[in-house]
Amino acid sequence: MEEGCRAAIPLQAKKGMTFLMVPGNCATMVRTMGISALPDDVETVMRAYLCFSDEWLPARITGLYIVGSVALDDYQPGQSDVDFVAVTDDALTPSELVQLEQIHSKLWRKASRPKLDGAYVTWLELRADPVGLSAPYCLDGRFASSGGFAANPVTWHMMHRHRIPVRGPAEPIVRHDVELLRKWCRENLQSYWAGWVHGARTRFIRLLVSLSREATVWGVLEVTRLHATIKTGDILSKSAAGTYALEVFPPHWSPIIQDALGGRLGHNATSYRNAFARRGDALAFMEYVILDATQS
Repeated sequence: MEEGCRAAIPLQAKKGMTFLMVPGNCATMVRTMGISALPDDVETVMRAYLCFSDEWLPARITGLYIVGSVALDDYQPGQSDVDFVAVTDDALTPSELVQLEQIHSKLWRKASRPKLDGAYVTWLELRADPVGLSAPYCLDGRFASSGGFAANPVTWHMMHRHRIPVRGPAEPIVRHDVELLRKWCRENLQSYWAGWVHGARTRFIRLLVSLSREATVWGVLEVTRLHATIKTGDILSKSAAGTYALEVFPPHWSPIIQDALGGRLGHNATSYRNAFARRGDALAFMEYVILDATQS
């Protein structure tokens, strides 16, 4: 960390909380939850984030929650990003948004992994339907002042059921509507993911991208996660989605599911003779899952 970064500490130490010292005289409070301790690199980037935000925007980030793979106990170093929701008492001003952009730029330059992905919302917005909300956000470590995709029913469900509190109430009040969640997942499959598959079949650049193992892991497991949410009303991690797929889909899909799950878990071995064969099965599986989830 940079010399002289000192974070304001608005919370008092309580049972079940760990006080973490950050280089550069920056100190931050992080709550240790039952599922697991924060991975070292996640802990480091969150301390750095709070160091900068408390120095530049004192007392403005009154809630901070980790969601996504870390909260679902499926964090994969080198692959996973750190998904977060930062909460303020009221809307951030234009000058504060500029400062946040500078904070995320500093963090992005200091470390390529793990990247921060998240949204900035108010406590009041958490209590309302997130559909249509245009929130400040960070994606792949880059900040934008509006349009955040992360402000959606999936994130709201994570905040309701699977969050790790870093700052703020352990159980924040969050709008929770399972039918809205299912509806959003169906629409996401029909719009974004159906379009993604179509582009992978018809556009040269997308075709090349879809040949990668990473694209197989992402596409196969993400559409499966949405399918699982529609069927169960809950959210699975990518790894759990792979297990779910092996259990609920016909056995002839097992090779591509196992390949995606192996890639997620960092296994280099694959049963496919070449990337084109893997890509063909991945796209066919994704089309099958989209159809099954949206027409049943």
